[in-house]
Amino acid sequence: MDLMRARVALRERPLLDVLDLSVRFCAENAGSYAKVSAAVLVPAFALSWAAAAAAGWWLGWTAALALAAFADAPFVALASRLVFEDKVRAREAIRASWRALPVLLGARLLQALAVVTSLALLVVPWLYVGAVLLFCVEVVVLERATVRGAISRAQAIASSRFGAALGAMVVLLAIRVLITIVADVAGREAISEILEFRAPPSATETGGSWLALLGWWSTVPILATARFFTYLDVRTRSEGWDIQTRFAAIATRAAARLAEQGSLS
Repeated sequence: MDLMRARVALRERPLLDVLDLSVRFCAENAGSYAKVSAAVLVPAFALSWAAAAAAGWWLGWTAALALAAFADAPFVALASRLVFEDKVRAREAIRASWRALPVLLGARLLQALAVVTSLALLVVPWLYVGAVLLFCVEVVVLERATVRGAISRAQAIASSRFGAALGAMVVLLAIRVLITIVADVAGREAISEILEFRAPPSATETGGSWLALLGWWSTVPILATARFFTYLDVRTRSEGWDIQTRFAAIATRAAARLAEQGSLS
């Protein structure tokens, strides 16, 4: 990555600042995000809804969880390119995530095994494992690591700023759950009160609804982008990217002055 070409200021950011930046970044690049969403999220929504219709919402949510483990990879690839490039084709982000899919599958399986094992013990180990493996997708897609390398690299990055990684994991998970619930409640109210159509049963009664599922998938672009910016923030803090860019900018300005003085003389 050419840090000097970054379109986003590389500086230390609190989590709320990261979330605000993510929303604005997605809005500014809405066209690219819409194209990737159409190619990734629409089929994922249809598959998880079909699974729920075929065997019940237990299978629908299982499918949603499994698909979501990979559906955010194209958005990470897209965001990483949009940060350093002016124009990015959606197909390039999808291809990059597709090439990383075999390694990502292995890393996700190991991650799931670690989380399930920690859940069988206590809540605290789950919080630790979830936090230290938070950046698996970023490491696989952006750093092109192997399965073993992705796990160790993700752990090293998150451990360098464990508090930031833990906070991001908890907040992003809470946002996804909250929006899923709000989409079901507000969606049913809008359908029955505004459109005056028959609303689907509440997700609390049936275990799920297409409205809740829609809310679940709608969070993927922003949350994937927020996690990517958290990854940038952690690396900025641990590797001093903000200092590097400042010194590089100073050096560039000094070189420009010398060239200007040379041309005048």
